[in-house]
Formats: sequence, structure tokens, C-alpha cells
Amino acid sequence: MTRSAAHFATARKLLRDGPNAVDCRKAVSAAYYGLFHHICAQFSGIVLHPVDQDYARASLQAYRYLDHGSARQRCVDTRDVRRKFPQGIIAFASAFIELQQQRILADYDPVDFVTETFALELIELAEAAMTAFDAEPEEARRAFVIFVALKPKNRT
Repeated sequence: MTRSAAHFATARKLLRDGPNAVDCRKAVSAAYYGLFHHICAQFSGIVLHPVDQDYARASLQAYRYLDHGSARQRCVDTRDVRRKFPQGIIAFASAFIELQQQRILADYDPVDFVTETFALELIELAEAAMTAFDAEPEEARRAFVIFVALKPKNRT
């Protein structure tokens, strides 16, 4: 099971057996992290593939390279009409933005109330987004992951 799939499974497990408010919040967080870890794994695989035990530290460094805030901004940029990413990647970027916002609310807004139904909808959105992403051609997936991971240079 991939790390992303494990996050989605955990999110669903949290919603079983009459979840309380904290379970619902944690399920939303886990759904977001499923998407985030999918990008991390994809980038690490591009930078250092196949992963050799001798280079495990370099692989970890590549895996941990992504920053949540800049990844979100690059996903916003992906939806710009001038970018030519396929629909499955646009759907992934849109879901990433939505899930990150909902994760922030779930984790930090003490007034925001997350229902079991809403948490399940977000899990399903995340799973569908990952499936749509994975269905796109490898070249497009690689281009998107590199676009998200690498920050543009400030040119003055």
C-alpha cells in the first residue's frame, strides 16, 4: 500500500463507528496528506529513481523537498489558462487547493464544524483526484510535479 493510500485508509477508518468531531477533523487532514504525499513520492521518484539503499538519505531529502505553501501556489498557477496540463492534472491541482484549505480549517479553526458526510466527500474528492492524476500520461505527470516542486527564480 502506498503512503497516499494508507492516508486515505486511515481517513476512512476514522469515520467508522460513529466518529466524533475530532475524528472528522483528522479524517480531513489525512485526506489532504494523501494528496501531498503523492506529490512528494512522485518528485522523489523523478529525482532519484530507482531508490538505492546507498542513496536513501538523498531520496529522503528529495521526498521532503516540497513545501505546503509553495505547492499550493503552484497548484493555483496550474489552473491558469496559459498552462497546458491535461484535465486530470487540473483536477488534482484543484482538489489539492480545496483539501489544503479544508485541512487548515479542520486543524486550526476551533469554531469550524466538520461533519462526517463532509469529511467523507473530501476523502472521495482526494481519491478521485489521485486516480485522475495517475491516469494521465507519465510525461504530463512528471511535468506537473516538477512545476510544483521547483520554485521559479526571481528575475529582476
